[in-house]
Amino acid sequence: MYKDLLKEIVGTIAGEKSKGLVDLLYGKKNVNEFLITKKLKLMINQTRHILYKLADDGLVSFIRKKDSKKGGWYIYYWTLHIGRGLAKYKENLVSKIENINQQIHSKKTIRHYFCSNCQIEMSEENALVHDYSCTECGEVLELRDSAKETVSFEKELAKQEKVLLEIDGALREILSKEEKARQRKLKAEEKKKKKERDKKKADSRKKNADLKKKKPSKAKKRR
Repeated sequence: MYKDLLKEIVGTIAGEKSKGLVDLLYGKKNVNEFLITKKLKLMINQTRHILYKLADDGLVSFIRKKDSKKGGWYIYYWTLHIGRGLAKYKENLVSKIENINQQIHSKKTIRHYFCSNCQIEMSEENALVHDYSCTECGEVLELRDSAKETVSFEKELAKQEKVLLEIDGALREILSKEEKARQRKLKAEEKKKKKERDKKKADSRKKNADLKKKKPSKAKKRR
């Protein structure tokens, strides 16, 4: 499911051709840009243009390494950030839900008129300004029954709110995994530092012991 959502937001940002990136990068790290280019059947400059667009929104990141086989040129390796992608999707979804709520409120509180010939709709205030006549063909505007449209908007609202709940659940899960990974990394780093400290102490003790062995005793000095 997350793949489809990510494809939607990636496609919105970088165009239809960019959707294939999600399949190539999902669940992987540091994928060679030339492999991406080959799989997407694009030129390297086209691929980089797409990737840089996504990088601007934080959906992907890269590391670069020198390739001695290619004359010391840098090759970029790309990683998809699922959490950031879903967060971006959520941002757009929240905006969409707000718009639907506004539409529902408008349909329930404001009377609308429309022209059946031109399919133009306007609020009662605008209809009054134009003497209840269509601004295109001049036909008399009809009062619109907004009940069906309201029901349709409410169904769409329920659908999008369900998706939003799923996104929130996914983001909590991802954040939890990232936090656990961060804690594991911190513990590993602390363990490594402790090992280095212990080694330095052991080396220092050994060095001191060696110095004591080499140092002549006072009795030997008197003789």
